[in-house]
Amino acid sequence: MVLEFRVELQGFSKDHKILGRTRMSFTFGFEIKEEDVEKGDSSSSCQSIPELTTTSGGALKECPPPPLPAREITVSFSEVPQPTATSGLTLEGGEVLSYITCPESKCLEGSTSESDLIPNVYEGGMKIWECSVDLVQYLREIAYPWTGKNVLELGCGAGLPGILALTKGAGKIHFQDYNEEVLQTVTIPNVSLNTGTGVYAARCKFFAGDWSGVQKLLTEEFKSTSDKYDVILTSETIYNTASYQKLHDLMKSVLAPNGTVYLAAKTHYFGVGGGTRLFEEFLRKEDVFSSEVCKVYSEGVNREILKIEMKKS
Repeated sequence: MVLEFRVELQGFSKDHKILGRTRMSFTFGFEIKEEDVEKGDSSSSCQSIPELTTTSGGALKECPPPPLPAREITVSFSEVPQPTATSGLTLEGGEVLSYITCPESKCLEGSTSESDLIPNVYEGGMKIWECSVDLVQYLREIAYPWTGKNVLELGCGAGLPGILALTKGAGKIHFQDYNEEVLQTVTIPNVSLNTGTGVYAARCKFFAGDWSGVQKLLTEEFKSTSDKYDVILTSETIYNTASYQKLHDLMKSVLAPNGTVYLAAKTHYFGVGGGTRLFEEFLRKEDVFSSEVCKVYSEGVNREILKIEMKKS
């Protein structure tokens, strides 16, 4: 059984006006075998994908493929092509971060909903999500002291928060996204756009794959506690409550004892189930981190910035 999905591609002008929409369908290069399809057993650990149709009686649930394995992506910045179409995010004080809007026709630029998120296949990294913009603007607003900090951006997508940290003097900045294609076609070109090559290249690493595998990969790199991250940045990564344990365990493993997590997300993700209140509730139950809301955005869909730190023993 081959899975087919339909998406709507949007073209944007530089001032973010929609130029037009095109509907198209595409298939992924994997098959779900009949023996892998759940046949009416609600106790199965296989979770259904909301975007897929089922029988009227609910007898069939499609199983997502296994999570992508984690790996580091090797980068040669001197070979990164310069994109022809870019946009800019203007920060407080007039500073501009440049980013790709549609990389060489490979972009799956979706709508403003969460319908382009496909579990274990594609996690939305080709888009500029509004909470990532919130996080960049907030970090610029508080003038966070980046000099010498070790920084990790989880679910980085375009990588704008991490790029801000890099340009402000972070000691090292590691970018992680679920999809390698996102890192290759969006994140890495955006880093190159804003920093060029040279000294910045040695301070950047890029990791693809599922958080559980990334956790193992990163902890194997640590020679001491001083190698852990002083700051973890992440935005729009808590829409799915099923991922909370992986995210929590990864943060617990790689954050320095006195480190800080800045998480930007919607208060509630309608139709998906996650949000900041549910994630804070999860953190309280785990009793490893404390959290506080340090910024609220009420225009449009309610959004927040959470500041998360290790509890003191």
